[in-house]
Amino acid sequence: MLNIIILDFGKKEFLMPVIYSMAKKICTAQQKALKQGNSLIIYEAFRPYAVQQKVSNSLKTLSESDQEVYNGIYVSGWGEGWFIAKKLSNHQRGVAIDVSLAKINSSQTSHIGNYSYTKISDYTEYTMPTQMHELSIIATTFKYGVSSLSKTDWQNVPLSDYMNENSILLQKYCTDSGLSPLASEWWHFNDLDAREQTKNNYSNGQYYITNCYSAIPE
Repeated sequence: MLNIIILDFGKKEFLMPVIYSMAKKICTAQQKALKQGNSLIIYEAFRPYAVQQKVSNSLKTLSESDQEVYNGIYVSGWGEGWFIAKKLSNHQRGVAIDVSLAKINSSQTSHIGNYSYTKISDYTEYTMPTQMHELSIIATTFKYGVSSLSKTDWQNVPLSDYMNENSILLQKYCTDSGLSPLASEWWHFNDLDAREQTKNNYSNGQYYITNCYSAIPE
């Protein structure tokens, strides 16, 4: 049984489950962003294996029929596997998030039980190198690929020419909080510590999450 965290603020939201120890690092990154008037926007966390395979198969089919898509994936030594895992990925393990960054325009302090939190009522997402989930070279974080299983190798690789100030700031929030970037996607961050902690009992993603059983805290 994996321990995952799903926040419940008393209203329906998209479910963004991750391993509990990773949730703590995401919280730290968010606190860093909030101090500078910014906020993380989490687009995806856990992803069912069936969805992973559908995206992989669809990208392969599209690249075989569209030369522009093919060029965007396979130029400069990259390849399909860098942009969507063909097999099990960290999204199925619950140790990956796809995230962007926004400027907070207005927010209030709200309360759930005995706990308070920042409720963001209006924000503007920063301009990033690409739209979220643009699977091509212009979404790359670094100039060339580096192992996604190393917590330090990425530090010795120059940034891609496509990275901008906003994506670099997002990366700093996340890496300063213990998360590791992916070379091919500016939005993707892994928790390699959580991956190691659960290596003998990690999720295979062979399920869908349809209900949230969390209760509002007292």
